[in-house]
Amino acid sequence: MAALKQHIAGNPDGWPTPEWQVDDTLGFMKQNGIGYSVLSLSSPHINFNDKAETLRLAEEANQLGGDLTTKYPDQLGYFATLPFPYEAESVDAIKKAFDQYHALGVTVPTNSRGVYFGSPSLDKVYQELNDRHAIVTMHPNEPSSLPQNVNFDLPIPLMGFFMDTTMTFMNLLKYRFFERFPDIKLIVPHAGAFMGILTDRVAEYVKSAYDADIYAVMKHVYFDTAGAVLPRQLPTLLTLADENHILYGSDIPYTALESSAKLQQKIADTDALTDLQKQKIFHDNATQLLEISR
Repeated sequence: MAALKQHIAGNPDGWPTPEWQVDDTLGFMKQNGIGYSVLSLSSPHINFNDKAETLRLAEEANQLGGDLTTKYPDQLGYFATLPFPYEAESVDAIKKAFDQYHALGVTVPTNSRGVYFGSPSLDKVYQELNDRHAIVTMHPNEPSSLPQNVNFDLPIPLMGFFMDTTMTFMNLLKYRFFERFPDIKLIVPHAGAFMGILTDRVAEYVKSAYDADIYAVMKHVYFDTAGAVLPRQLPTLLTLADENHILYGSDIPYTALESSAKLQQKIADTDALTDLQKQKIFHDNATQLLEISR
């Protein structure tokens, strides 16, 4: 938060930065029947164009994650933050986070300083993660460039995040990420952004240009439910994704606690999901994923 205040005037991404203490998460969990939560940093990414600061912020975030995991082992885990786009330093951060700070996985930005996840300049990072069969969750950043001369005044999370997640997914296909690093367990956020409606449109191109089967990839990756995914987005995604790969995400504290509780209740109450699917989304799928990663 200090870095955000130093580098970005006003609201980063056009969205207020919430105050947060660990008790906020623990209280939300207690009030909403959540037994275990995984913490991570989201957007903006920690790189404000100062390499030394980026390395320091990654180290501080991961040390805090390790401390919280140690203090609340039955309630909290965390995904480590990496100092993208610095390849060697990110590999070192992975080793330290997993081996010393007890990380469950890592969170990566869709792009950092315009370098997109999946780009070959980070191949050593992907290989390290693949060798560890790591969970990797993407979180969108502001797109590296935005359209000009158009009324684009929405806060970035409302549409820009979906744009950047979708572009990053296509970048991964282009560079054959899923074939080259098949043991990475990638979580795509916000119910896949635009992928539920884009997959059929691009499938033939992806096959001819990238020699990739986008339908197989959609079954291979994981998705979270952070944000408003009903009544349309999640049911559409389930026509493409493996229902055993859908994971509940609260999105707190950037989604206010009261709003997040209402979104959780919508999933619990919807007729678009069976009781078994709800059990999988709220508990079984995440339990299995974390057990595999260990």
